[in-house]
Amino acid sequence: MKPTLEAGVWPHLIRIARWADAPAVLMGRAVSWLILPLIAIIIVDSVSRKFLRKLPFVIENNLHGYLNSPIFQDAEWHLHTIIFLGALGYAYSRNAHVRLDIFRPRLGVRGRMMVELAGGILLLAPFLVVFSYYSWDFFMSAWLSDENSGPANGIDNRWIIKFFVFLGPVLLLLSGLSMVLRLCARLFGPEELAAAADVDKIADSSFSAFN
Repeated sequence: MKPTLEAGVWPHLIRIARWADAPAVLMGRAVSWLILPLIAIIIVDSVSRKFLRKLPFVIENNLHGYLNSPIFQDAEWHLHTIIFLGALGYAYSRNAHVRLDIFRPRLGVRGRMMVELAGGILLLAPFLVVFSYYSWDFFMSAWLSDENSGPANGIDNRWIIKFFVFLGPVLLLLSGLSMVLRLCARLFGPEELAAAADVDKIADSSFSAFN
């Protein structure tokens, strides 16, 4: 009866893990395209402030203010924040986060997976739950007060960027849940589901998502 029970439970956990991971993957792929407008804005802003605003034509017609607009600077850090926070969960699901653990590479395959599982349950999940709880208040405060850029005359509706301070950790939490479920299936489930769990790369100390 035990093999039948395992075969019935573990595939469902892997399926739930894929569902939990899907929003982070979709968001990560979507925000990655924002790198292109971010690069364009940085180039335009840099060239305008360093060169174009010093041209005699620009000075004579009082156009330098348009070439040094706070909106450019606001757009740069807004887009950078959205890209970073929107891709957090996606990066974790693809094992692309930087690892600085000097002890983990000395462990065996199962030991590395156990470290990842323990870290996800004891460290990652509690931190993200607390962070998400307080970041929701952070977002709601900006929403209710209709927070703007103030005297800097930058981009208003600051609640948009602050919503990503909440959304990013939530997506990372979902990716963490997905990883925990897949690690459980890999460590404690039947061997035939090892490939479906798709966590063997975590146990490879030399793996890089960018290879």
